[in-house]
Amino acid sequence: MRKIYLLIVLFLAIFNICKAQHIYPIANFTDNVKDITLNGFDMNDSVLFVPLGESGLHMLSISDINNIHEIGVYSEYEIRSRKRVYGVAYNIEVINNRAYLSYGPLGLKILDISDPSMPFPIGNYYRYEDVYCTEVFGQYVFLGYKNMGLEIINIDNISDIKMVSRNNVKDFNVQNIQIMPPYVFISGKNNGIKIFKFKEPFNEFKSEGFPRDYIPENEVNKFLVKGKAGYIANDFRGLTVINIGLPSYPVEVFNVKTGGRAADMLLDKDYLYVVCGKSIEVYDIKEPEKPFKTHDFVDKSKQFVSIKMKGANLYALYDNSRNSYGIMVFQVE
Repeated sequence: MRKIYLLIVLFLAIFNICKAQHIYPIANFTDNVKDITLNGFDMNDSVLFVPLGESGLHMLSISDINNIHEIGVYSEYEIRSRKRVYGVAYNIEVINNRAYLSYGPLGLKILDISDPSMPFPIGNYYRYEDVYCTEVFGQYVFLGYKNMGLEIINIDNISDIKMVSRNNVKDFNVQNIQIMPPYVFISGKNNGIKIFKFKEPFNEFKSEGFPRDYIPENEVNKFLVKGKAGYIANDFRGLTVINIGLPSYPVEVFNVKTGGRAADMLLDKDYLYVVCGKSIEVYDIKEPEKPFKTHDFVDKSKQFVSIKMKGANLYALYDNSRNSYGIMVFQVE
């Protein structure tokens, strides 16, 4: 009887592994560009929008994944004190025909991308601080500053953008923003996670008390929320899971060492994809606080930076060398 039970357990384990998600490379693109900085990227149905730091925003056609090619570059500067100040393209968020470009010293640029080969600005917001990332929430945009925390703006009137809430945190380099009304989480490398609570109604963004800190071991490169579970790309420590049933008082419930430094993550239904330097790992999170690895892809010649999902394809941005970057496309099965 015991043998039968063990066979059933083994069969179920094999069955779960077989039906779990796996990724297989099916296409690759590389390009040589000077002075690049790789962070995040975004996409629509047929175009990748890839911020490359001082080299601007590059648009790549993915209509045919076997023939990915560049279709345009957006770069801009302003004259300040008789000097040219160029934008630094850090991150981008694409929604319909608009792209929200975190443009460093030139602030937030809102671009019309109806023709993705020739984006043009239709709105901008700047406050003497480098914008590093954004999170769009209806008519509001949450701005993550490179060294000054969080600010919230109203873009209902694109020609007259207004600041509605300012939450300065000196030397806090915001990596990403997660919104779970009435709470907002910002991740910040060795500053950990800062948790803001706002009074009702949430869209007035009036703080309720002081923000709280959650500082785990190692850097927080990204933080994602799913229900009462929070997932941390925890650098050398790997993947860390915290319970946020009480959002102001997170509690660590799980940690797993990844194959490399956990730098980026992506949630897709019951799976979590983790970027770990030379590998991408796939975790089943049907039990949100007990992820288990179902698959990993390793390429020792590449340094993966960021990932995005579109349909059955996973797109991975990687650093190829000092002046070269690439996009690897995976089939998700």
